Amino acid sequence: MFFAQSVSNTQVKFTDCHIEVTCDLTAANPTKMTLFYSPDNGTTWLPATTVTGDTAATTTGHKTILWDNQADNVRYGKFWFKVEVPQSKCVIINGVCWATRNVGAPGTFADNPEDYGIFYQWNRNVGWSATNPMINSNGGNTWNNSNSTGTTWTTGNDPSPAGFRVPTLAEIQTLLDADKVSSQWTTQNGVSGCLFTDKTTNNSLFLPAAGLRDGSDGTLFNADSLGYYWSSTQYDSSRAYLLGFSSGNAGWYGGYRSYGYSVRAVAE
Repeated sequence: MFFAQSVSNTQVKFTDCHIEVTCDLTAANPTKMTLFYSPDNGTTWLPATTVTGDTAATTTGHKTILWDNQADNVRYGKFWFKVEVPQSKCVIINGVCWATRNVGAPGTFADNPEDYGIFYQWNRNVGWSATNPMINSNGGNTWNNSNSTGTTWTTGNDPSPAGFRVPTLAEIQTLLDADKVSSQWTTQNGVSGCLFTDKTTNNSLFLPAAGLRDGSDGTLFNADSLGYYWSSTQYDSSRAYLLGFSSGNAGWYGGYRSYGYSVRAVAE
């Protein structure tokens, strides 16, 4: 699991029957908030199990958690408290569970939501560095400028980690449904990209603008100004559908299969 740094302004109030902990949640995820207490100033943290209140983390805002400490057989002493939200490896936007990081080396995710990961040519599982010098995930540097064959991105060539896959065009189009999802060009931790936000749940997904590698020789272009993300759906014999965005717009397009673009996987 990845842990989101999304809880702030934690306050504690003691009553005769329970302990009331309030906090502000700034990043919603389809998971649960957990209250921890420490009897030794943070050396040891123990979960509070008999809790009620705002324990769901599906919406942002001010939260109140009530702990029946006596039911947990915790009655006396001095305690420290914290609230954590374990952020799952995917976030639900308009019904689709998207990975929170780009695909890195085959079978892995990038470390952070803002990391570029690496580029892939369509229906191939050898990735290419998103920064120079150009090197692939096998340690080579000879670019393959041919278009791959096939009508879909096959399972055997899918570089996504276990439990994930390259999204279909239909799944990419759910991000572009303006009635249900807003899109905004933004900067997150110094990295430019597009933020997609579910209008119902307020869940958000950040896709960095990693640029691309040219299909003819692998030259790197447009890092920090354009983002391109493959779908698994073919456009024609030489192209496949992709999500593209810049500071001005976001849409789906047909991209040549020999180009190197980013991959943001969805849960199977």
